[in-house]
Amino acid sequence: MKLNETLELIINNVAHDLGYSIYDSVLVLHGKTPRITVKIDHINGISHLDCEKFSKELSHRIDEGQVLDDYTIEISSPGIKRELRTIDDFLRFTGAPVKGIYVEDDTRKTFKGTLTRIDGEIVTINETNKVLTLSYAQIIKANLDY
Repeated sequence: MKLNETLELIINNVAHDLGYSIYDSVLVLHGKTPRITVKIDHINGISHLDCEKFSKELSHRIDEGQVLDDYTIEISSPGIKRELRTIDDFLRFTGAPVKGIYVEDDTRKTFKGTLTRIDGEIVTINETNKVLTLSYAQIIKANLDY
């Protein structure tokens, strides 16, 4: 198994065992000191203690398996401006302020408002002057906008 595959497996196993999901991970394995950056997530949010717990367990498993000799780890949450990447993300953050880009009649447009409702694949956003109803497929990119 390649080094990056081994590390991804360890990262995913730590997340599973500790009850987190992986929002994103980046492995920079070239250079003098390899860098492992992981953004973890949980339905109840992520605290500093969660990041510390994950970091300690990940370090322990990397060291125990003698996967890398010298490395740095950075563990964080997706943040308050996180990208909404799935329909489940939209469901989870119903009621939150959002902004993003969507396509309508082959034209890119922007939205900014409150995510008010998800009904199947239909996303409703309450903007200042109007209610915008989009299919999830129309949305190119969306982020929380706290």
